[in-house]
Amino acid sequence: MIDMRRIFTHPDYTGTVDEFEKHKLCEVSECNWGLFKKIHKEVANNKCPICETELDTTTQGSSATIDHFRPQAEDMYPYLKCDPKNYILMCNICNERYKKSKFPLVDESQRATTARTVTAISGEQPLLFNPAEENPLDFFELAFRQTKIRGILELKRNRETSKNSYKYKRCEAMIKLFGLGYVHKDIHPDEETKTLRVDILTAHYETFIELAQAINNKDKKSFALILQDENRKEMLEKYGFFQFLLKKQFDVY
Repeated sequence: MIDMRRIFTHPDYTGTVDEFEKHKLCEVSECNWGLFKKIHKEVANNKCPICETELDTTTQGSSATIDHFRPQAEDMYPYLKCDPKNYILMCNICNERYKKSKFPLVDESQRATTARTVTAISGEQPLLFNPAEENPLDFFELAFRQTKIRGILELKRNRETSKNSYKYKRCEAMIKLFGLGYVHKDIHPDEETKTLRVDILTAHYETFIELAQAINNKDKKSFALILQDENRKEMLEKYGFFQFLLKKQFDVY
C-alpha cells in the first residue's frame, strides 16, 4: 500500500485544481475527475495505491480509475462528488470489484449524508482510510506466507495496535474489504476476482521474498547485492512495500 500524501504538494496539483474548477463552470452537472489521474499516477509510480498492481497494462483489472473515497451516491455523499480531496486512485479491481460504493462506519447512524460540514464528516469514524490523507505504514505490516501451493504477500495489522482500538477495526476493515489478506478464506465471492487478487499477492511475494529474507537474516551481503543491480533497485523503490521492508515491518512465515 502506497503513501499518497504527497499528492497535495505535487507541482501540478494546484494547476489541475484550477483547470478542474473551470470545467465545472462549463459543465455544471458533471465533474471531470479524470483530470487528476495523471498526477495521482505519478505520485503512485503508476501503481494502484491499494494493491500495488502496475496500472494500465495488458493485465486484466489493471486499468487506472479515480474513485470517490466517500461514495457520490445520492444516499451517501453526493455533495462531495466534485471535491478533489475526495478522490483516490485505484485499479479497477480494487474500485469496481471490491470497494464499489462501500464506505463502512463504526456507527452507521453517524453518517453525514446531508450535513455538509467538515465537522460532521470528521465525527463519522470511517473504517476505511484514504492513503492520500494517512500513512499506511502507521497501520500495517507485511506477512510473507508460504502456503501448500504458493507464496503470498499479505497485509496484517501493525503488531503494536491494540485489538480493542478504533485503529484495529480500520486495519481489519481495509484488509477484508480489499481482499489483501486471509487468502485461505473467501476474500471475494466471485472466483475470477479472487484468482486475480491471489495472483497479484503471489507476484508481490516473488518480487520481495529474497529481499525480506536477507533483511530477516541480517544478511548484509545479500541485501547489498540485491540493491547493487540499479534496474532492480529502481523497480523495488517504486513500491510502497519497499518502505515496509526498510522499516522492518514484516514477518516471514
